[in-house]
Amino acid sequence: MAPSKTPTSPSEPPRTFTPRAHGSARRGAWVAGLVFAGGALAAATAGCSSLSKPELEARLLELGKNAPAAAVGLTRKATPVTLDGEVVADEIVYLYAPRAADAPDDTLPVVLIHGTPSTLFAWTDLIFGGADFEGLRAERDVYAIEIAGHGIAPGDAGPYTFERCARFAGEVVKSLGLERFHVAGSSYGGEFAWRLALNEPDRVASVVLLDASGYARRDEDWLSEEEVMRENSLAGLGWMLNSRERIESALAPHFREIPPDRVEEFFLVCENKHNWGAMIDLARDENGTRQDDLRGMRAPTLVLWGADDVAYPPEVYAQRFADDVPDAELVVLEGTGHYPHEERPADVIRAMNRFFAAREDPR
Repeated sequence: MAPSKTPTSPSEPPRTFTPRAHGSARRGAWVAGLVFAGGALAAATAGCSSLSKPELEARLLELGKNAPAAAVGLTRKATPVTLDGEVVADEIVYLYAPRAADAPDDTLPVVLIHGTPSTLFAWTDLIFGGADFEGLRAERDVYAIEIAGHGIAPGDAGPYTFERCARFAGEVVKSLGLERFHVAGSSYGGEFAWRLALNEPDRVASVVLLDASGYARRDEDWLSEEEVMRENSLAGLGWMLNSRERIESALAPHFREIPPDRVEEFFLVCENKHNWGAMIDLARDENGTRQDDLRGMRAPTLVLWGADDVAYPPEVYAQRFADDVPDAELVVLEGTGHYPHEERPADVIRAMNRFFAAREDPR
């Protein structure tokens, strides 16, 4: 099946991109409202403690949206992960959802990599489906992995960079014994995914990029809040001022309607100071350092984007992926923003299953 460089939707005709006005919030909104005056920061610090990873895991599993994941259970595997000669974690954490009993036995597994700040639980709907649609597990084994410095992952691989997180993901899939697999990533996780594909070209059968980072941002695309994350020395203390109100305000521009429990999920993740610190590190590392390598990508790539993404407008960033990756297909979903797998999971699942089926190469 020949790849298409023309933006399409599974249920709509090809469309032409039109420039949009920049939204008022992007990733930097996670630190919007931080007060850096010494007195205010000292007041915020008093009595403030980071949410521990065990408590974070327990509270995430209690959320209604994560009931299917809780029923399947998480897997912890004692596996020392070494980066640059240093053991950064002594175990890996992932969600394994085996394919349905009546699914074909020759499909390749898919590895899902979440964004920042986020957690493997962001993939719940995509994995398990909903009342009127089947999830990815209906056709193949699914592994949603937790990246160091995120969610409930133990250990500390800091300072965090995109390459370090991609290499961590590579060590995880090796530990899982996956010789050949598809990989999909959202937002910053999309960059972890495509770097993993470049690092492990013989293992990755295809890549799905959901509103992914990877290119150097244009000067006009950086907002003041993002500049705070990248430049202000006190940005790493922002977890002390975390609140549900700030999280909801930050998420609002990225959704038509925020899915149930997602505000609470993001809030809980950002209550852990290590997760917050990894976000700040990665925001400062978002500089397009390997963007030229994308022209050497061997894996077929589905560039799957929300038409209303204010973080990475599709007419700029999705189109660049489609133009640069040799075997790329671009699909744009109307009526969704930066998280299409959460707003339109059924459409994303259909697009992914079609793409995978056309490129299955079990071996």
